[in-house]
Amino acid sequence: MKTKLNHLTATFVLGLIWLTFCSPIRSQDIHHSQFYTSPIHINPALTGMFNGDVRAAANYRNQWFVDELVEYLTFSGMVDMRFYPKKWTTKGIWSGGLLINYDRAGDSHLSLGHLGLSISYAYPISNNHIISLGALVGGAQRRFEQDKLTWNEQYVPNSGHNGNLPSGENFDNTSRGFLDLSGGINYRWQKSNRTKLDLGVGVFHLNKPEQKFFNQTANAKLPMRLSISLLPSFKIANKFDLLFHGLYQDQGPYQEIVLGGYGKFYLNTKRGSSFSLLLGAASRLRDAITPKIAAEINNWLVGFSYDVNTSPFKVATRRRGGPEFSVQYIFVKARPLSQLKACPIF
Repeated sequence: MKTKLNHLTATFVLGLIWLTFCSPIRSQDIHHSQFYTSPIHINPALTGMFNGDVRAAANYRNQWFVDELVEYLTFSGMVDMRFYPKKWTTKGIWSGGLLINYDRAGDSHLSLGHLGLSISYAYPISNNHIISLGALVGGAQRRFEQDKLTWNEQYVPNSGHNGNLPSGENFDNTSRGFLDLSGGINYRWQKSNRTKLDLGVGVFHLNKPEQKFFNQTANAKLPMRLSISLLPSFKIANKFDLLFHGLYQDQGPYQEIVLGGYGKFYLNTKRGSSFSLLLGAASRLRDAITPKIAAEINNWLVGFSYDVNTSPFKVATRRRGGPEFSVQYIFVKARPLSQLKACPIF
């Protein structure tokens, strides 16, 4: 019990450090309130860091759920798997993954489509500690629809907007593709399948890809995004766990901090018909509070959250924010016990 309390104390101390030294505002990149269900998006080193063989997950988010405001639509999907060696002559495990992101915002339908391949190598340094390194190589395209925009030059006094009039705006490109490179490192401490901790650092857009639509623009590079994640879980009783999650992201002048957690209740532990209910909340500091609920049924995990806006922008949003849905499934294959003994952590 003393060890359990020490780990809980360390979790809250790190959270207080983030509160003290970081001033959060909204990040530039795609973000999810349930970021822990799309782990490759916050750290490529989390590829393959799960109990199973193949993991598939998806997140859907629709922000600013108000008629007068322009909606922000975000979708992320991922699949990752482990590549077990035929002979367990080494301790390390290679894993690979596929990440898909799509984001659309604004009247011009400014969108980002991203497809990335991740790879990681996890090496157990002892029976309860593992270090993993990961990389993500992706291709992306950012585009907008110019004909959906209106301009001052197209407004006629006493008659309103006339889309047939010239806008006076000339874009060299309305679409731009680019290569995107990212990497990360993660530390895993694991006592059991229910008591463990992940602490990782991911760095995205290492090559700072060009984002400009005007050739005359001097510098429009996408700034690197630093992502620091903390994901501990603790078995408190036979049928109750505490799950915490913390995320700090920094990209150029923008910062984001998310702190939250779940209480996980095991309502049925019978194999083949297991069922758990997760109730919790989170806070994107100085921006939103997020009540959430999830259910784990055998190898399925389904979650729902809703951001309630608390920033000064709440006047426009009427305190509404973004509903978000997540789903995850883990495939588990049966294998000989001789293989299972070779990796004490997974």
